[in-house]
Amino acid sequence: MPREQNTNNMTESDELMNKYGEPLRYDRNFKGPRQKDRSCTDVPCLILFILFLGGWGFIAHYAIKNGDLNKLMVPTDSLNRKCGIDSSVLNKKYLFFFNLSQCIDPLVPLTGCQTPQVCVESCPKESFIWDTMKDRPFDELKRKLICITEETYSTIHTKNDIERAIENQLCARWYIKSAPFLNRCMFEFSEKMCEFIPSFLLRGGRSRRDVLQLAGNASSEPEIQAQALVLNMPQYLVAPPQPDSKQHAEIAEEPIVQCRRRLNEAVIKEKMMQTDTRLAKLVGNMVAHFYNGTHDAQRLGEEIVEDLVNSWSVILVALLCTLIASLVFIALMRWLSAPILWFSIIGVLVGLLVGIYYTIRQYTHWKKTPTVPNHGLNLQSTVTNVLQDQSTWLYLSIFLGACFIIILLLVVVLRKRIRIAIALTKEGSKAVSTVISTVFFPIFSWILYIVAITFAIGVGLYLGSIGQSSYRMVQRLTANGEPTNEQCRCEGLAINYTIGSACDPQIFQQNCYNTQASTTGFFQQPQRVPCANTTCSFEKIENPRLVQWFIVYNVFGFLWLSFFISAFSDMVLAATFARWYWTFKKRDVPYFTLTGAFFQTAFYHLGTVAFGSLILAICRMIRLILEYIDNKLKKYDNSVTRAILCCMRCFFWLLETFLKFLNRNAYIMCAIHGKNFCSSAKDSFNLIMRNFLRVVTLDKVTDFLFFLSKMLLTAGSGVATYYFLANNPAIVQLHYKEVPTAVVVIAAFLISSVFFGVYSMAVDTLFLCFLEDCERNDGTPEKPYFMSKQLMKILGKKNKLPPRQRRK
Repeated sequence: MPREQNTNNMTESDELMNKYGEPLRYDRNFKGPRQKDRSCTDVPCLILFILFLGGWGFIAHYAIKNGDLNKLMVPTDSLNRKCGIDSSVLNKKYLFFFNLSQCIDPLVPLTGCQTPQVCVESCPKESFIWDTMKDRPFDELKRKLICITEETYSTIHTKNDIERAIENQLCARWYIKSAPFLNRCMFEFSEKMCEFIPSFLLRGGRSRRDVLQLAGNASSEPEIQAQALVLNMPQYLVAPPQPDSKQHAEIAEEPIVQCRRRLNEAVIKEKMMQTDTRLAKLVGNMVAHFYNGTHDAQRLGEEIVEDLVNSWSVILVALLCTLIASLVFIALMRWLSAPILWFSIIGVLVGLLVGIYYTIRQYTHWKKTPTVPNHGLNLQSTVTNVLQDQSTWLYLSIFLGACFIIILLLVVVLRKRIRIAIALTKEGSKAVSTVISTVFFPIFSWILYIVAITFAIGVGLYLGSIGQSSYRMVQRLTANGEPTNEQCRCEGLAINYTIGSACDPQIFQQNCYNTQASTTGFFQQPQRVPCANTTCSFEKIENPRLVQWFIVYNVFGFLWLSFFISAFSDMVLAATFARWYWTFKKRDVPYFTLTGAFFQTAFYHLGTVAFGSLILAICRMIRLILEYIDNKLKKYDNSVTRAILCCMRCFFWLLETFLKFLNRNAYIMCAIHGKNFCSSAKDSFNLIMRNFLRVVTLDKVTDFLFFLSKMLLTAGSGVATYYFLANNPAIVQLHYKEVPTAVVVIAAFLISSVFFGVYSMAVDTLFLCFLEDCERNDGTPEKPYFMSKQLMKILGKKNKLPPRQRRK
């Protein structure tokens, strides 16, 4: 039997050698990543990458020189009119906010600014407060009014009309002197404003009702600004009662300094309160989809946001503890990996046995118990019928039994390879613990990613602004979504303008008018009224063909650069861990191993990094093109075309996944031997295929082990946070302890994923080094193994070294 088994092994080895090359042979000059005779690899690809970056830089210069971000940042009012561009607001290029404080919070990009907005010719040069200025002459008040439409402004003839328009939010109740910023009117506070805020407000001596009774005869601009702030943020401007020592300290302050400090605090508190309110509404709207009652959902949203605000310090401490725990856990994996893995395997097998027992018991029960199907048409009736069917439990027991047998056989057959995988995870823990700086190296990659994303987005925005603006004649929609019935007639140069057709704003304004509102009587002077509800509105910017290709170039540049950053990080880590493995006595590992690997990659192998990232960028670009084609062909609804595109998308997704696996191993081999990309990819692929079962086992075992480890850290963080909150109610007052716990769980999973990403790279690198070590060396004094004693014990090998050459 042993002779036959050896013959079979030799036959398999011969077949593998014929397909994937001969095993590596001993090379006395090989010293791993430490060898000094390295040369630059894939130089042509590096030159191509540099030229590509130069072309990208030229496109960026062209975009900045010819682009105009103002085209993309043109403000839009509440009636969807582009200020200074659309026909009805050609001479009004500034956007005015009825209540600017509602728009200055972080959630505006998500929720939008709810205050009315209107295009104006210029930002207000003086402040206005209706509540304190209503006794002034009507003509002065109307002159200061800013209304949402000219039609509303023209219908105001008395102070009662002003009151009615303000109550209906058709005109602004108050505003402060403003200055344009990006064509938006922003508050421009006077430096002397603080001198006019009543001192009793700073001491908290009056209520808002008392504030409303202040004299409204303020004449100077700083006085009016002070009144506007007092009326709109008095509860935050008023200081709460403080101990005597603090009050005396505040009184000793300069009045202006005290006011400015208070004002800054009031603005901050106001924005925080608005952010909390907006976020609460957003959360409430999301909860409403799963919760009965809109009022209850909004209340629940407010409580969730309040819990997040109150527990932010606990969340930060929990995440810091998770970071420390991840580092400690990786260091302990050399002792914990085997128990965790074997306990998990035994747990899965026991769980399957319990499932088999339960399903067989249910099968026998429902086989002996006659039942009548539930004829209800709801989901619960269907589920009940399925659970009471004996066939369901029979098929489920067969499935669980098959899974149990397959897993048990795999464990028995692959037990030796599982032990190798566990040993390699222990080696990875030792390597990461020795070079602990590798855990924080991803921060460098994140910084480069942020720079790449910022540059690509900036260039894309400038390129998108190059071209001619196109306009279309449209009708304004009513609140119900129906178009208005305005009779808008165009003559002269605009005689061919129709609803939906292209138009020019200036020509439209000069030649189009409202036939119903215009006067053409015999005894009346002809007067044309411009169209109010029909406009020539901005549609899009039509980019020239060259600019469109530049946009494609920019997208591909971002893909190539992002894959380049990821590949550079992988090769630096691979060189670090490979140097650790190929150092015979681990105590001799250089202190600046990561720094040396960084400069080695930067000096010699940027071409290889560029080559591998170029292949992935091309594959990803093809996938993006397929997505674009699929989006364009959706309106045709052709089943054959959709099937072809689905197959192509699936194929290129699989291809990209394979290329990522191939590139990762190619970078490891390049870090070890210093060869070019193609040679490294070929060598790594052949080495892996000669040890295919070991590769598959290691991949699945490490994935399973890392998943369990991340789940353990995540669950531990969540349980610890919940236990702390439950047992310390006096420290943090919460409505729901589950809210901060959920945030900690999500963030802890992300943190642990980052750390175990480095750990995974260490295991993959050490595995290829281990495979090469097995083929290259035989344990003699001339060719000693570099692997650990545990790995040699599993393989039945040992180093035959004299005592003084053995590792300590």
